[in-house]
Amino acid sequence: MTPTPSATPPPHTTTGRVLRLVLQGVGFIIGLLLLGWCVRVALSPENREQLAKLSEASIGQVATLLGLSACTIFLNGLFFWITLRPVKHIPLIDHVAINALCTFLAFLPFKLGALTRVTINNRRDGVPILTIGAWYGCMFAIMLAAYLPTMGASMWRGGVDGLWWAASLGGVALLCGLMVAVARLFAGERGLSRLHRLIDGTRLPIVGSLARSDHFTRIHTAADMLAAPRHVFAAGLLRLVDLGVMSARFVVAGSIVGVAFGWEEAVLVASAYYIIGMVSPFGMLGAREAGTVWMAGALGLAATTGQSTEEVARSLTVLTLFITGTESVVLLAGAAAGTAWLRPDRLLRKAPEETPVSEKTPSTPDESHSEPRTSVRGDASPTESTPD
Repeated sequence: MTPTPSATPPPHTTTGRVLRLVLQGVGFIIGLLLLGWCVRVALSPENREQLAKLSEASIGQVATLLGLSACTIFLNGLFFWITLRPVKHIPLIDHVAINALCTFLAFLPFKLGALTRVTINNRRDGVPILTIGAWYGCMFAIMLAAYLPTMGASMWRGGVDGLWWAASLGGVALLCGLMVAVARLFAGERGLSRLHRLIDGTRLPIVGSLARSDHFTRIHTAADMLAAPRHVFAAGLLRLVDLGVMSARFVVAGSIVGVAFGWEEAVLVASAYYIIGMVSPFGMLGAREAGTVWMAGALGLAATTGQSTEEVARSLTVLTLFITGTESVVLLAGAAAGTAWLRPDRLLRKAPEETPVSEKTPSTPDESHSEPRTSVRGDASPTESTPD
């Protein structure tokens, strides 16, 4: 009789999972402690005047902050939609709903926001896991292409002037253009063949075999996404608009508590606030607030009111907590609406999907007469390119 394989996972696998859960739990506790430290600093006697002004904020000012938070949720959903659009069409409203729900879950540990987003994109929308990884990698590359020039220009100029705009917009256009140019070399069937020839030149058979697998075909969709110039440049512009919206939150919040943050300072602080929350492995609660205050001190930022770095740090603690509070209200409402729209209970009854992604091969100079691109599964019939 052939023994049946045991369903019990190996001991080392169980130990690894337990260790990751413990690390996530410890990280979340550290985040809560950092949040508690921020609250303690915000409630210190030195901030009593600002707290008093905070309580006197007008309905219009609070409504502006709420509106800006809602705007950034929509812009990020639009960013997800336009980046994936060259290879897969998912309704924009779905992306916005997913973004609202998963951004709210990002406050929690265990990467619940990221896991939920991947689960919905895979099970509900039929995007293969490896294609999701390629998609997220493309978005991160575009985000860096948008943020690095603006942050560099802010540190260089110390103010928003003509040279700041030239350096920021020129830098973003240059980096996005380079990404498109490189991606167009390897996009589509001809680009994939070109990539295969380069890999074959390494004389490593195992690498060549992997490059011709269905898994690699799904990862290769990153080249198709980044080879679409309209989508890449539009996505870069969206990142700049969203950065402006996030910066405006700090400017508005600063005006409420009497700290006149300039736009150049707001750009740096807003960038740190967003990036720290995005890359934090233990949830963004606490890490964003404390990390932003630390970053402001490390960069030596000083508000245009002439406050010292220490005073700016205390004021910034109040501002970040206030912004987090108003954002949480919007995210809670957005998560509730997004959950109702997405019906996540249906996902529990569905198996993970590995259906083909309906791709559209971006045109490249030497691909105008190439054959239609096959699906990302590699074992399905070819899909015709459709006009965007």
